Amino acid sequence: MRNILPTPARSPLRHALRFGVSLWAAASIAGCLPGTRPVIKVALVAPFEGAHRQIAYEAIAAARMAVRELNTTGINGGCAVELLALDDGGDPLEAVKQAEKVLLDPQVVAVIGHWLPVTTAAAAPIYARGGLQLLSTEQPDTTPPDAGFTQRFAEANGGTAPGKFAMRAYAAMLAAARCTHPIRSAYSTTP
Repeated sequence: MRNILPTPARSPLRHALRFGVSLWAAASIAGCLPGTRPVIKVALVAPFEGAHRQIAYEAIAAARMAVRELNTTGINGGCAVELLALDDGGDPLEAVKQAEKVLLDPQVVAVIGHWLPVTTAAAAPIYARGGLQLLSTEQPDTTPPDAGFTQRFAEANGGTAPGKFAMRAYAAMLAAARCTHPIRSAYSTTP
């Protein structure tokens, strides 16, 4: 059976409007609109649960502060920085699982962690296999990253002074975010 209802005439304005909306949607998906910045991610893998959770909560507070500052002041290439936080529970087997998860995200340029010698040792070969830079946080450097760090941290965290884990996480986040490869293949051999 044939459609006997009249079809509306196509107006050039309607056609142009549809084309414009389609073009805008395609550009949005591709990330080509003005003001859109490429995104790099830095993973923070720490023991958010269990006996060592104070490490993770201190570290993530400092890492979040660093991300806010980096996104405000900007980094090389104009990239936006995002934080990916994962819990290894202080367990080497869980550390390996979390390292495998990190490798699945091609926007991750570096990993900060794993905070304990046993979890770092378990996860390090996974990152090496994937060509991802691991910024180990085991060796303490308890000097503040910059002169105003202690005050900014306290202001952002209800007056709490930063501990050694906060200082290491902040310094590592600044170093990781300045990696020069905004997009990495999940199977690359170089960071």
